[in-house]
Order: sequence, then structure tokens, then C-alpha cells
Amino acid sequence: MNKVKLSTITTFRCAVHRPTWMISTCARKLFRIVLFLTLLAGIQCENGTRVPRGIKELQAALNVAARPPPPFLGHCDFEEICDWSWNRTSGFVRTSAPVPSKFGPTTDASKSPNGHFLWLYGRDGQISSRQIPRTGTRCLLEVALHQVEMRNGDIRLIIQTNNFTSLVATERSGNNHAQWEITRFNLGAMNQPYNVSLEMVVPYANSSIAVDNIRLVDCFPESPPVGRVCTDDMFLCNNGSCLNRTRICDLTPDCADGEDELVECDKMPEYSRCNFEDGWCGWTNVPGRPLNWTLHQGPTPTERTGPSYDHTYRNTTGTYAFVDMSRRAEYGSRATIESPVFNPTPPYNSDRTSPYYQSCQVRFFYHQYGVHQGSLGLYLVQIKPHQNQSERLWWNYGDRSDVWYNQAVILPDTRYRYFLQFEASKGYASKSDIAIDDFSLSPECFGIGVPADIVGDFNYYNPIIELESKPEQHVDFANETVVRITTCGALGRTGPTLEECNEEYNSTEIELLIPPLSSVSASDEATPFNFKGIQRWTAPRGGYYTVIAMGARGGRGSGGMGSTLGALVQGIIELEKGQQIYFMVGQPGSDACPKNLGLKTHYCQSSTQTKVSSSSGTSSIVREVKNIKLKDGGGGGGGATYIFTLKANGEQQPLLIAAGGGGLGLGHFVNDGTQHGQGPPPPGRNPTSGYTVKGNAGAGGGWNGSSNNMTGQPSMGMPLIYGGIGGVGCGNKIEGHGDGGFGGGGGGCLTGGGGGGYIGGSTGHTESGNGEGGYSYASSELLHISFKPGVNQGPGEVFIIAAISGCGCDFRCVVTDQHLSQTKCLCPPGWLLGNNSHSCLMTDKPTVSHRTFMMILVAVSLVLLFAFSGLCALLYNRYQNRKALSRRRQVMFGNGTELTALRAVSDNMMTEFNPNYEFAGNLYTFKDLPQIPRDNISLVKPLGQGAFGEVFQGVYKYRCNEEHPVAVKTLPSLSTSQAEADFMMEALIMSKFNHGNIVHFIGVSFDKHPRYIVLELLAGGDLKNFLREERPRPDRSTKLTMQDLVMCAFDVANGCKYMEDARFIHRDIAARNCLLTCKGPGRVVKIADFGMARDIYRSDYYRKGGKAMLPIKWMPPESFLDGIFTTKTDVWAFGVLLWEIMSFGYMPYTGCANREVMSMVTNGGRLERPAGCPDPIYGVMTRCWHPHPEDRPSFTTIVERIGYCLQDPDVINYPMPNYDILPVYEREVTIMRPDPETECINV
Repeated sequence: MNKVKLSTITTFRCAVHRPTWMISTCARKLFRIVLFLTLLAGIQCENGTRVPRGIKELQAALNVAARPPPPFLGHCDFEEICDWSWNRTSGFVRTSAPVPSKFGPTTDASKSPNGHFLWLYGRDGQISSRQIPRTGTRCLLEVALHQVEMRNGDIRLIIQTNNFTSLVATERSGNNHAQWEITRFNLGAMNQPYNVSLEMVVPYANSSIAVDNIRLVDCFPESPPVGRVCTDDMFLCNNGSCLNRTRICDLTPDCADGEDELVECDKMPEYSRCNFEDGWCGWTNVPGRPLNWTLHQGPTPTERTGPSYDHTYRNTTGTYAFVDMSRRAEYGSRATIESPVFNPTPPYNSDRTSPYYQSCQVRFFYHQYGVHQGSLGLYLVQIKPHQNQSERLWWNYGDRSDVWYNQAVILPDTRYRYFLQFEASKGYASKSDIAIDDFSLSPECFGIGVPADIVGDFNYYNPIIELESKPEQHVDFANETVVRITTCGALGRTGPTLEECNEEYNSTEIELLIPPLSSVSASDEATPFNFKGIQRWTAPRGGYYTVIAMGARGGRGSGGMGSTLGALVQGIIELEKGQQIYFMVGQPGSDACPKNLGLKTHYCQSSTQTKVSSSSGTSSIVREVKNIKLKDGGGGGGGATYIFTLKANGEQQPLLIAAGGGGLGLGHFVNDGTQHGQGPPPPGRNPTSGYTVKGNAGAGGGWNGSSNNMTGQPSMGMPLIYGGIGGVGCGNKIEGHGDGGFGGGGGGCLTGGGGGGYIGGSTGHTESGNGEGGYSYASSELLHISFKPGVNQGPGEVFIIAAISGCGCDFRCVVTDQHLSQTKCLCPPGWLLGNNSHSCLMTDKPTVSHRTFMMILVAVSLVLLFAFSGLCALLYNRYQNRKALSRRRQVMFGNGTELTALRAVSDNMMTEFNPNYEFAGNLYTFKDLPQIPRDNISLVKPLGQGAFGEVFQGVYKYRCNEEHPVAVKTLPSLSTSQAEADFMMEALIMSKFNHGNIVHFIGVSFDKHPRYIVLELLAGGDLKNFLREERPRPDRSTKLTMQDLVMCAFDVANGCKYMEDARFIHRDIAARNCLLTCKGPGRVVKIADFGMARDIYRSDYYRKGGKAMLPIKWMPPESFLDGIFTTKTDVWAFGVLLWEIMSFGYMPYTGCANREVMSMVTNGGRLERPAGCPDPIYGVMTRCWHPHPEDRPSFTTIVERIGYCLQDPDVINYPMPNYDILPVYEREVTIMRPDPETECINV
């Protein structure tokens, strides 16, 4: 074709240079010839059909003949109209250089600066050809592409037949080369007309792609060559015709005499060919699928679908395998059959330089006929040592008419044993039967029909497979004990439980640590470090130990394809007897729920989802398909395995960290290795969590902190110091699909989650991409460190093997693998290992030279000089800051008194102080509390009298030149030991609380007398005085609404609920002990004064003995009669507080002495309903005052009921009482504590 085109152009050029008289002569001769042929044609025609033609018609015909020929099929350089079309609205635009991009093309693909090409302006574009006739096996599509920032973009080749998208033939990633390059796509043999489309998707806003010079190469259909000359890759039939070698031994005779099915086909292994005439040939149905493949003869049971006969014999006696879609099953239900296991493909199949490159193929015939056709796919599953890896080779859907179609699919390079799967998916209705027949592998898969020099050492029946056999154990370690630490069978985000590990270890030296209950927050998210899920092992003897740690794998994406593995790290450490090592063993990331209607399982399908049968109609099925959300198709990241010790101050020190694998995404699996657990991190990177790049997926947790990217996101894996809990899949905390594994695995979402590690792995960089594996770590204290990325296919593990005397070593022999097969000799410090790797040689111990000593002395002197200079500068700066601080305080507080009277007692006058207190089942000292230096606290003015001493407003200097107002509770210097113990206990209790309706604890200052407890300063005062100030009076009505009063009660109830959940009793819930953040709108009520609070962890109630000051009017009968205090005691007191709120701060039981109150309450008397109190609120009070404690509501119920009241318009709009209906009490006294003489009772 090129030669013809060149000839035409040459003739045209010659005609341009000829003289005028020669052109006229040629024209006259040509005119005479055309006229003679026209007359001759007219004579042959009948008289009735002959049409006279004139000069104009003849000239028109000559002009048509002189027009340039149309462009070749499939060729387009965009200079003229061609066979290709594109979307012009938001996609490609035909243009020329320059383009609005810095790195865009400056010429077209033919190096012409004025040439035209297509430039993509939108996020995606599509180019489609017109219909292409059937083609041969060598058919290629060539296209010139200019790509900018397209490395994470996608380029897809789509083949269409009968106006239905048949299959995505090829999907490739782009590049960032920014230059014109030729890209080729293999179209292969097609025995019917078809269309080709190129679909391109750019990943970023600055990405771009240009297209030029599209052409089809070698796309003529195959035909017998002239003179019986066949190429090397063709088969010569007896009749002289040539046949493509892909048709050899495919169970279909293509030569006239059928010799293509005889030559060497008997040498192929059993089951490598199957026409299903003698049974399944080793193929089996995958169990657990709603549909199955069956063998059948003749037409299928359902009309107008499925084949009428098989492909082998072409009649009703032949057998084929098909899926009966008329069975009751949901849309998208699948049937899968597996082939027998085959050995790996030969090396030349993956050698691009070999003439037999990609010669190993899967051949089969398939039949898809029916108006509601589903899909048929071919999958390759490699049996790898760690986990099987699935890969989709071919996929097709849609109605292909009542015809058997041939398909040949190239097998990629496989280094492991493999099997094939055919998977059929149900269409909308029952008319969607799918069938296959005449399956075969090409002879080249087994080295048959290939020259011996190309086959080489390949032997199909004796394959060489890496890591298939377990190495033999070294004889000297045959009877040695191996300590194996596992996940105890636990799965998911959180670590193992005590019961699981007790069953796993069965009284060995391995133990699971139980964290103190007081350190476990109500939420598992981002809590301070505790021992939940941490295991501990104690060295039974001193010596050298080999420690091997393996991180957990990541979870699979919704597509179920690909492989993600954890890393392995090992080293040798010297331990002392009794030394304790701590372990957090990583757990695998959870797989995402399969995004396929046919693979819905009980744990993937929502219980509220309505099942739709195939008979429910297309509209119902379409709605079901639309309800499938693909946002959570990524698997969770695998947890890392952490091995660490604890320093004397409780700080963790890492020894070994084996990173977990990243979760796999939903999209096309790209095995670039980044999804596996990695080795050591790049230099300079801090041990933080990874980065969240796309969507709601979470990055993996690091060692001791998180990155600044998306901190606090629920899907992020927690660092070790926060408990190492795995991230939540998509952050939704429901199904558990795609959750990160325990050990810092990030939760998956649209992309895979990052793996845990010393540095956490980031999420996928592209939509539906794989999450990155974390990075591993090994301490410099270890010997013979080794990293192996991407090794472990399951949960994390730890192996500990003690060194022995043996293996021919002079000193110690250690193993370097978990199979105890590889050994290494060690020498003591100061000795070197000899060249024979067994002997230990003494090294010379030269004394430190005088020069070295002088260098060290000079270095130390310089360090001391700089330190002294820095100290002087620091002291001077501190002096200047104190002067500036003093000036600012004078401006803020005027001539405020420093209250030096509190400091009058000498520090030498110390009362006896017990430093140890039992709290929540553990011993604590004041050193366990946040310590604030006394110099950082300044007292400003007194606020009132507390349980132990005065309460002051103060200033806390918590940072250089930064101050904050605080409240300071004091304990006088001359206090009893019991007062000091109670003061200490109040500080301990408040330090454990963290709630919005409880006064925030800041710290203590116990280094000098008087002792301080530093709390947040609440400017609104106590609740009782606030209510009294807002009480309606004759001259004004109250500013408060009923909603304000109920909201105050709701705040206190929330704080009490928090204490109830933490199993604490306050014992003094009253309006006087509640403080307000402010008096205006937006006020928040917080519970204060914990001087009487106690924990009840070890029993259900607390019995008070001895003589104590007790608030009788707020106490239930069982407390002042029997001295029993439970959380129901606080419920009674809350009912009294609610009465105080509704009565605007009146004293309960006004006018009654304590003895009278006790007698009245014991006999069933209760406070009356306050004036203007809604009935639902008074109903809450009366339930709180039930005589039987077990019948009183919990604070959870109280919060719920008050919440209902806040939503009830009749309650929040209830009119406030007037002054004239409020009771008038002449006797009303408010005290911070009951009077000791009148309120003390013996209990």
C-alpha cells in the first residue's frame, strides 16, 4: 500500500514540471481512450438502458477519478478526515502546537511544527474506530502518545462487537516521559467485524496526553500463502495451506485431513486438553457458590438461550459444560470451576528475544447467547509459597448470538504451579446460559514442538520451583526449645484476650498483660499507652538469643486479586536472666467485602437489604446494582509486630519492628512491591504514621507518633504508644470490612489502608490503589541484623531461639532462620571470628594513645564551655522574664496580694505524710500525678472555703511567657495525716477523669507546704448561688427559661453518668458542688469537689465506717442508716439536686433538722413538687427517691429521660413560676460542708 501511494505522489510531481503542449497532448489521448471505452460499454447495453452522456458528465467522471484515494483502514494522522471519532464536548480536541501546557508537545508525532494531533482537555476521553473487518493473529494497533504526569493514569483498549462492549483487552499505566512515543496494542485474530476504542483517564489536574498517527498493522485475515511457503510460526497442512500454530492440538481439526490434531498431540499431559466427552477431565466446581457448572448434551433447558449442540461434534450427542441460569438465584450469582494443577510455564514464554515468546496459550470455545447475558471470565491462580495470587486473564459479557466462538489467551510468566478458573455470572433473567467446550493448553506450554536448543534444561515434569520445600533442621538444634509468640488466634483491630492466650500458651512463660482498669478509656481510640493486647516473655537464663519477628499481611480488596505480605526482621540479642521483653504481635488486615452481587455472604450483606430474585424484574435489579457502593473496596493494612523493652521510667525502647503489608485496592492489581512490608526506612525519616493520600482510607501507625496529615481520623492505625489499634474501614465502625489489623494497620476504603511499622505506610496514591506497607526497624544493640521485605503471608509471629554450645563453634552457635536450618558462630566481646567461621581469635587490646586522650579532653572541655555559656544565658533570660511577668501582673491584678501567709510555715515543719495510696486496685504515689513546680504557680485572691482549706484564684505559668488563670485548692500545713490522705485521694480521683461536665484537673504541687491541687477556673461560680441570683423577685422576673434549668440538670446527669460508667461514687452531689463556666447563655455545668468520692472497683458498694461529716438531706436511707454507698446513692442525691434546680436554689427540707429529715425519709416522706415544675421532671425526681436502691434508675436512663424532656415542647415551653407562688422560707442557709456538730453521725 505504501508503494502505491508513493507512485501516485511521484506521478503528480512529474506532471507539474511538464511543458504545456505535452499536457494538452496527453489530455487528448486520454480523452479518446475514455470515449472509446464509453462507446464500447454503450454497445453492450440494451437500447432501453443506454443513456447518452455529454462532455460535462465525462469531465465530471474524470475529476472523480483524479481525486486522492481515501485513507487506509484504521490510519489517522488528523490532518484530514479519517476513520476515527472522538468525544468533542469535554474530551479530545484536534489542535496543533503549541498547547497550553509547559511540557506539552511542540510538534506533532511526525516532527511537523504545523501538524495536527488530538489533545485531551478533560479528565477522560475516548477515541473510537469505525468497523474493522475480521483480522489475523498478527494484527496490531499502533498509536503515538505524548504523556505528561500520566504515571498514575490509565490507558485502556476496548474491543466492541455487535454494539456491546465485549472486553477490556488491555489496561496500561501511563508515564511521565513528555515526548512522542509509539505504543502498540495486540488485537489478535477476530473472526467477525468489530470496533476498537481507546479510553484514557488522567490522574491529576496538571496531567495531559496527546494522540497522533493511529494505524493498524498486519491486520489482513490469514490466507494460504502462494507456493506452499509458510513462516516458522505456522503449520503446513498436507494440502499446502498454512495454519497458525495457536490452532495446533486445540481439539478442532483445521487442516483438511485433520493432521493438526495428530502431530505430537499425544505427548501432551493428561487433562491439558478436554472436550468433556469423557467427563470433567479433573475440573471441579468451587464449593459454596449459588450456581454450578454441569455437563450437558443437546439444547439447554431454557429456550432462546444457551447452545443447541456442542462444539466438538456439532450435534446433540456431544457434551459441553454450561451454567443453567434458570435456577433460582440472585442477579450476579456466580459459578466457578477449577482446572487441575499445572506446572510452571517454560522460560522462553517470557523471553522477549525468543521466537516462542508468549507461545503458551489457553484455547477454548465459548457460547454466550441470550437477551440477558451475564459475563464469563478466565482467571489464573498461582500457588505461591505464601498465598495464592489470582489474576484475571480474559473477561467477556453480553449477547454474542447462537454461535460458538474461539478464544486464545496468552499465559503470562508463571514461576509457580498454577490452576485456571472459569467463572460465569448470572444476567438479569433466566435467558443467560453460558457454556464452554474444547479447552486446551498449547503444546508450547510443555516444551512440545519447540527446538531443543530453545527448550534447554526445561522439563515440565521436573520443574524448578523456588521455596517449595522446607529446609532441614540443623542436627544440633534438634531438641532445642523454640519460643513461638503468636496472635493467640485473634483477628481484627484489637489485640488478643486473656482467654485466647491462655488456651494458646497453656501455662508457659509467655503471658498476656492485663491493663489497669483505670487506664482503659471508654473509647479505645487514641488512649494513652496501656498494655492491652501486649504479651511479655521473661528470659529463663542469660545469654544470646535469636529473635525473629514477622509482620502481618494486609487485607485483599473487593476484587480479591493480588498479594500483600508482611516483612521479616531478625537479629541476635544478649539478655540477662529474668529480663522481660514485650511484644505486640501484628494481626492481618481485614479483607474488603467482595463487590459482586453473586458473592454476597452473610457477613457482607446488610441485614436490612432486601433480596431481589431474578423474577422481580429488571427495574428491581437495576436498583440493587445502584445500591452497591464501591467506596469501601480497599483492604485493611496489616499490623506490624513490635518487640520492645521498658526503661526504668516506663518509656518504651524498640528492639525489632517487622512491618505489616498494605491493604490492596479495588482496582487493577499492580504488583510494584510497595504493598508489601518494607525493610529499614530511608535515612532521615522520623518514626511517624504514614500519610492519607486518597479518600477516607487510613495510613498505618508508626512507632511513637502520627504525621500531621489527617491526625485523629478513625480509619488511621494507632501508633504503639496509643495502643496500636487498627483503623476502622472507611471510618464507619459498622461491618468491620477493610479494618486495619492490630499493630497499627490502617483501615481501607476506596484505596487500601497503610501497613503498620516503625514508619507507617501511606494509603494508595491513586483511586482504588494499593496501600503501602510500613517500614521495619532493628536496634543497633542487636547483632547480625537481617531484613526480608514481603515474606509473611499470614498473621504476625515471633520466634525466640537460645544460642547453644555446638555446631563446631568455639563459643556459641545461633540460628538465623525460624526453621533452625542455618547457623552462625559467635565470639565473646574482644574476640574475632576466624576465617574458618568457627574459631575465635583474641584481638590485641591497644591502650588509648595520648593523642586520642587529648582529643577527648578537648572535646569534653568545649562541651562544658558551651553548656556553661548556655546556662548563663538561660538564667539571665529567666531573670528578664520574671521582671516582665511581674510588670504584667501589676497591670492585670493591680496591687494584688501574693498571699505570703500560705508560705509562712517553714518547709522544715513537715507533718507525717504517707506517700502510697491504693486506688482502683493499684498502688499510687503523688509522683504518679502531673507535677507543677511551685514557682510556676502564683496565688491572686481567695475564692472561698473548700473541704480541706481555702480555694484561691491563681496564675499558672505553663510555658515561657504564657500564663493561664486557674483555681488552686490548698491543704493547710498543719493538717492531720487523714486530711492529707483525703486530699491526695481527691487529686488521684480527679486526675483519672476526663469529661466535659467534670472540672478539669491540671496538676498538683506537693513539693512545698501548703500543698496545692490546680484545677481549671470556672468563672460562673457555684450552681446554688447562680440559681438564687436568678430567682424571680417582686421587682423582676427571672431571665432563665425552663430549657435553661433542664439543661443544667442534663449537664450534671452527663457527668454523673461518666462517673457511673467508671464505677465511682461522688457521695456529695449537690448544687453547691457544681460550678458554671459562665452565667450567660452557653453556660456549662461541671461537677466539682471530689473530697468524698470513692472508687468501688473491688465491690459493688462502699461502706463508710467511723464518724464522718455527711450531707444528710441529700442521702438515701441506706446510707445514713447502714453506711452503705453505691452509685444509687448519687442517684438519690441527683434527685435532690434536681429539686434544688427547679426551686431556684432553696434548701431542701427547709426548717427540718437532720434527725427530723432522717425520720421523715425513713417513713416514706418525700419533697413536694416545686412550684412551676413540669410533671415529667418531677417524675424523674420521684424515681430517684425510690426506697429500694435497685429500683432507682441508672444515670444512663436519667440522661435519656432528661434528653426526652429537652425535646418535649410542653416541657421546654413550660411557664416559669412567679414571685407570688414561690414559697417563702425565713430560714435558709447555704454551707459548703455540713456543720460538724450537727451533721456528724455514727455509721
